[in-house]
Amino acid sequence: MDIKIYHTLPKEAEAIRIAVFVDEQGFCDEMDDTDDIAVHLVMYDGKTPAATCRLFWDDLMQSHLLGRLAVIKEYRGQGAGAAMISRAEAYIKEIGGRSILLHAQCAAAEFYEKQGYTKRGQADDEQGCPHIWMHKKLEE
Repeated sequence: MDIKIYHTLPKEAEAIRIAVFVDEQGFCDEMDDTDDIAVHLVMYDGKTPAATCRLFWDDLMQSHLLGRLAVIKEYRGQGAGAAMISRAEAYIKEIGGRSILLHAQCAAAEFYEKQGYTKRGQADDEQGCPHIWMHKKLEE
C-alpha cells in the first residue's frame, strides 16, 4: 500500500469520506472549510483508494490535529488505519510537530489507545455521535 500526501482535498479523499461518514454512518456536514487548509493523506492499494485522513494546525488548541480518518470497509482489519496514523505522525514530526490531538468517535477510542493516544476530558456530541478528545506526544 502506498500513502500519498496532498495539499488540497483530492477527489479520492472526498469519495472515501462520503462512503464512510455519510453513506455508512449518516453524518451530513462532511466537507468543511478546514479541508482548504489541511494536508490530506490517501492510501492506495495499487490505483484503488483505500483510506484517508487530514492534518492541520489548530491555533486555538495549539496543536496539530488529525481528523477524518476513514478506511473503506473492504480494507478494515488489515492495518490500514494504523498505517495511516503512523504516516500522519511521521509527517507531523517532519514539519517540526511534537504532539497531535484528535477528536475520536467514542466507538473508535480503543483503536486510538492501541496507537498510543490518551483520552482527554469527557465525551461530547458531534452530530449525534459521542466523541472524545485524545492526545499523543510524538517521540523526538
